[in-house]
Amino acid sequence: MRTFIRGFLITALFVFAPAVRAETVIASIKPVSLIAAELLDGVAEVGTLLPEGASPHDFSLRPSDRRSLDRANLIIWVGADTEPYLQRVIEAAQVSAISWQESAEEHAQHADEHEHRESAAVDEGSHDEHDHAALHPWLSPESAEHFSERVAVKLKELFPEYSAKIDENEAKFLASLTSFESAAQVQLAPVKERGFFVFHDAYQGLVEHFELNQVGYFTLDPSRKPGAKHLAQLREQLEQSSAQCVFVEPQYSPALIDSITRGLDVKRGELDPLATGIEVASGGYIAFMQGLLNQFTSCLTD
Repeated sequence: MRTFIRGFLITALFVFAPAVRAETVIASIKPVSLIAAELLDGVAEVGTLLPEGASPHDFSLRPSDRRSLDRANLIIWVGADTEPYLQRVIEAAQVSAISWQESAEEHAQHADEHEHRESAAVDEGSHDEHDHAALHPWLSPESAEHFSERVAVKLKELFPEYSAKIDENEAKFLASLTSFESAAQVQLAPVKERGFFVFHDAYQGLVEHFELNQVGYFTLDPSRKPGAKHLAQLREQLEQSSAQCVFVEPQYSPALIDSITRGLDVKRGELDPLATGIEVASGGYIAFMQGLLNQFTSCLTD
């Protein structure tokens, strides 16, 4: 009889224990999923909307994607400037959502309240660079830190019974970011002054954070092919620059860069801004960012 009771109690513990919820959180792109997974380790799984190899700039939702969004408790996305196709869908789904770009704007507003305002006059180029960095905020360690703090607050509202675990995960992630940045400064020091071109101007957050020497880019909008005149201008710009390396991206054909660099003595590397092949799990975001830095140092080293 005692054996039966003991067995029943053990079974009950497994049956009635709080279960980790599966895919009630959906992130729009892999890098955002990586940050969410850091915070939700041991709490819930994270689904990713954008399939591997696709671009968020021109993606079209499938019926299965819409059903996933309808079932989600929370959608974490970059924002309407980067993912215009998602705005109306999220509104129609009537699902709780948090946008990285809106969070970044709120953070900037709060920062302004605590700082003395300096001259509002900035040159046109500064606006241009800021806009490009805002379109790809996940490539900035500083932005990732601020956004993870905002997401953690939202996740504790969604999973109040796991608040302590989310706090623990957040502290672990922020500590790993600090360690990563310290090691990255040492790793990048020998190549900071060496010039490079990128495929499209997505990396300003990373470049500015680590003071790298990006001397140019081939396109602002990867979905548009430049004309012959612009191609000639790009080649001339590359020839006259101090670029040691040009970076392609796996989401796009290298034909454009092939035509511009043909016959030039310049190395080639690959930067993947969408973390293709990185596992959505704790440690994934740091692995993703470390992979980018490894590409920089490999291509820029003699």
